Amino acid sequence: MSELDMLMQQITSKYPVETIPFKIGGKELKVLQVVDFEEHLMDLADRGDVQLADLPFWAKVWEASAILAYYMGKQPVIKERKILEIGAGIGIVGIYAALCGHDVVITDINEDALLFARATALLNGAVNARVRKLDWTDLTHMERYDMIIGSEVIYDRRSYPLLVDFLNRTLKPEGMVFLAKHQELKTPAFFAELTKLFEFKQTVQTVRSDGNAEEIVLYAIRRKKSANSGI
Repeated sequence: MSELDMLMQQITSKYPVETIPFKIGGKELKVLQVVDFEEHLMDLADRGDVQLADLPFWAKVWEASAILAYYMGKQPVIKERKILEIGAGIGIVGIYAALCGHDVVITDINEDALLFARATALLNGAVNARVRKLDWTDLTHMERYDMIIGSEVIYDRRSYPLLVDFLNRTLKPEGMVFLAKHQELKTPAFFAELTKLFEFKQTVQTVRSDGNAEEIVLYAIRRKKSANSGI
C-alpha cells in the first residue's frame, strides 16, 4: 500500500471526501475536500459534544489562502531560502509555493489537517513540501526561517501574544512574514501586540466568491530595526 493510500484510508475513516480541481495562477491543483463542507460543519455543531474550537474550519480553502498562494507564486525562487507556513490547514499555500519551486515546511497543530495536507501534497507531486506538526508554544522549536506565511491565522484573540512571540523566536533577523485575512475580520488587538516588535504594510485584494466581492488583506511584516538590534 502506498503512502497516499494509507493516508486516504485514515482520512476516509473520519470524513466524507472528494478531490476537486482548484486553479491558482497557471496551475490546477488537486485538492482534497470534505464533501458538502458547510453541511458537515452544521452536523458536527448540532451534536452538542463538539466544541467550537474543534470544528474543522481548517478543511476549507479560504479566499485568503488563494490570494496568499498566488502571491507566493509570483515571488522569485531563492536558493537556500527556507519558508514556513503556519496554521496551514490543508496546506494549499505551501503546496502551491512548493510547486512553484520554493523550499517550504507546511505546519499545523491539528493532526487531521496534517493528514489532509500530506495527502494533497502527494496528490500534486509537491516533493519539496515537508509537512510537520508545530505548536507555537513549543519553546524547544529552535529552527529559524527566512520567511513565514499564513492565511486566516489571527482569528483567536487568545493566541495573539503566543503568535507574536513565536514569530519573534522563529523568524531570522532580516526575514519577512506574510499574512492574509478577510477584511471583515477585525483584529486591532493583534496589531497592537505585533507592533511592539514588528512593523507592517498592507494591501487589499478583491476576489469574487459565489458571485460576491470579497476583500482580502495581505500584510507584509518585518521586525523594527530596534527589535533586530536585540537579537
